[in-house]
Amino acid sequence: MKHLFGLPAAMIMLASCAHDGLPDGALNFSGVDPALTVQPTQVMVLGTVHLSRHDDTLSQNDLEPLIERLAAYRPDVITVENSSGMTCHRARAFVREHEGYAENYCFDGAPFRKESGLSVAEASFQARQALSDWPEAPTAAQRRALAAAFIASEDPDSALVQWLRLNEADRMARDGLGPQSVALLNARSGSLNESRSIAARLAARLGLERVFPADDHGSYFRTEDDQAAYGARIETLWRGDGEPCGAHVEAAKAKLTGGDLLGAYRDYNSVDYQRGQMECDWTRTMNDSEPDRYGRQYTMGWQARNLRMVSLIMDAAKTDPGGRVLSIVGVSHKPYFEAYLDQMHDVEIVSTDTVLKSP
Repeated sequence: MKHLFGLPAAMIMLASCAHDGLPDGALNFSGVDPALTVQPTQVMVLGTVHLSRHDDTLSQNDLEPLIERLAAYRPDVITVENSSGMTCHRARAFVREHEGYAENYCFDGAPFRKESGLSVAEASFQARQALSDWPEAPTAAQRRALAAAFIASEDPDSALVQWLRLNEADRMARDGLGPQSVALLNARSGSLNESRSIAARLAARLGLERVFPADDHGSYFRTEDDQAAYGARIETLWRGDGEPCGAHVEAAKAKLTGGDLLGAYRDYNSVDYQRGQMECDWTRTMNDSEPDRYGRQYTMGWQARNLRMVSLIMDAAKTDPGGRVLSIVGVSHKPYFEAYLDQMHDVEIVSTDTVLKSP
């Protein structure tokens, strides 16, 4: 039986049956399909705070206990909360529909494409082609060329995986990597951002060749003239009636910055933390009855974004059906990911308790 946020999926389904509006006997996709006769694809969703906000109190060494626990799960595929070059290319092409998307959520590969000579589309194709026929023992030149293709395709954290897999003496400007690309990779190798400090380092340690971008903000369409009103209304809804909210966040933060990293991650991935996130955010915004209904738009956009993200996780998972997937994502996404993934025929949710629990 699948587990969502540590609870059996069947319990959640039973609790919601009276409200789902489905006729008796309707197909229920929850849980691994009983018709499945092959190994299901296992997915573990690790909820995290964005660690770059804590670079004044944390170091990469502090993350080692967590990385060791995740390595024991031995994922075959790792997804991260990044937008792909393809997604960002769409955002730049439809700039009026995606106001601020590229500036806020996309890596700009243009300066580095001058070094490799590759377009976004050509670089994406070259990276896929290289990995489709990747040797068991690639040369340093092949790893550098693949890193250059990843950077040009605007997937710099996959490039970092290749960089970390090189011997230190082989980390040089060559094979499509120029001085700017080398400086970028060296800088990212010291970053505390979880896509680099956890995902890329874990991928390199496990012998994986890349991480998979799995974010898409395309469901948030706002025009410039109503952005201010929209933002103000959401802030008002978040404040609610002045009721205290967020004690769970402060308690976990105290652990994170006070030397109890694993304790903090147990909190982030717990039922109580997820419930606190819901009560402080979407429970308030989904009930917006003002004429513009900005809160309801926000809630629907959030759900749509998570659906888009889960579709990208499934795209990544299909590279190794029946394998193990680790999705590293902002903690507020975790319950949505697990609920939506639970509807897939051949996905088994693996609780983070299996790796985070106390000895």
